Amino acid sequence: MTPNSNEPVLDVSFNEYSLNGNVIGKTATDISAIHDLLIVPLESELNKKRKIELEEALKNKQQSDEVVVAKLHVNENLSFDDFYKITATMGFVGYTTINYVIGENFKDVFNMKLPTRFSTCYCNYYIDKHMPFVRYKYGRSRSKLSLNEILSACNDQRKYEIDCVKDYKALDLMLTFYASKDDTNYVVSMNEAALNENDSFHGYNFYSFNKLTNMWKFLADIRAKVESLNRNDSKEGCAQDQLQNQMKVFFEKDVLMKDIAPIIKGLNALGYSGDRIFLYKSNGLHRI
Repeated sequence: MTPNSNEPVLDVSFNEYSLNGNVIGKTATDISAIHDLLIVPLESELNKKRKIELEEALKNKQQSDEVVVAKLHVNENLSFDDFYKITATMGFVGYTTINYVIGENFKDVFNMKLPTRFSTCYCNYYIDKHMPFVRYKYGRSRSKLSLNEILSACNDQRKYEIDCVKDYKALDLMLTFYASKDDTNYVVSMNEAALNENDSFHGYNFYSFNKLTNMWKFLADIRAKVESLNRNDSKEGCAQDQLQNQMKVFFEKDVLMKDIAPIIKGLNALGYSGDRIFLYKSNGLHRI
């Protein structure tokens, strides 16, 4: 994560934030205090850097979309809300691939690729937009979210959108992390019917864990089943794309990055990184 004149390296400490070693402003006032996703001083400096990169790409006869990688280092005591706004601003400017580290552990470099477009499959786009927040709402108190309950939540939608839900075939893995003073709870939800040949969608199953080790074993077993299905090529089209290896992850905005780090590390070990992991803020309508 050493600053390099040829690439943007953003460092966000608890007090201030800098780009390639040049301090931009104060973290508390410029990032934590705002309610918008766009951090204006950061956007301005990144745009200057992006302009230089594009000029260099043109000079070297590179495609402009080849220069979209940035590095990010965040203080472990920053909130996920701050991290969410930082990465969203980087994405707005055009940095769609972000390699980031949390705290002083520079050995674990995480990677995310921000979505530049939604699925070309309309049904997957519709469910990806509406269902995660329904599932998050029930995640702490359910073992099942039935098809009838989902259809009831969609009762104001058009018929073909409801048909999308009925015919859904993607596994659609999602991890929800709930934390309180006395309890930590990890909930994995999925369309378990996708693991069975020619089964129809019956709703989402929820599995709750109090220990990360138990959850990692569960997810490893699911991954093994998915790989077997992929070898059999039993799904096709958009559903196959989502079945392969994607994970949605929900965090409350006040969760600290030091508590998020072991979760991301474990998911990376299972293959969920880059464009295979999507991070959501529980009180927002955006993903990163």
